[in-house]
Amino acid sequence: MEVLVREMQDQEHGVPVRQQKMFLTSIPYAFMGYDLIEWLMDHLQIEESEALNIANQLCLHGYFFPVSDSKSLTVKDDSSLYRFQTPYYWPWQHKAPDNVEYAIYLAKRSLRNKQRHALEEYEAEAFASLHKNLKGKWDFISMQAEEQVRLAKERKKGDKIVGDSQERAYWRVHRPPPGQFTPLEP
Repeated sequence: MEVLVREMQDQEHGVPVRQQKMFLTSIPYAFMGYDLIEWLMDHLQIEESEALNIANQLCLHGYFFPVSDSKSLTVKDDSSLYRFQTPYYWPWQHKAPDNVEYAIYLAKRSLRNKQRHALEEYEAEAFASLHKNLKGKWDFISMQAEEQVRLAKERKKGDKIVGDSQERAYWRVHRPPPGQFTPLEP
């Protein structure tokens, strides 16, 4: 999978990546769903349905993510925007994240705009459970979350959108909603 993703990222022969407009915000280094599907069809000599299936598998594994739709890790054959995930976050680069990292992420989301960053029900339950189980580390978790929120406020709007989408996609892969399939489960 990673070999294919690296080929997709090739600057000359890969998926066309460029600055894209989303409403009034510029999203750097993004690509559209139909460009991805077309590249897969041409590069692998496959039909559209097969290309869409491969694209969805790569997205489910966390190699790229939708910029604006953080609720699902699916690829659409349209002008929806996607970005390649930083190789650091690829599933086979390191061990699964621990509960402290997840608690920091949830705490950070709970500190931000409730309308846009509200925790889903399963995340709120996980947050309450982590708060109870990590009581001794909670000051550290809170400090980390507050600092990350403070730093995020200083970033440009496009960078904030990308960072939020990237982080949500990462956690969707590693801590999916109950009952949702994840390819990383043993």
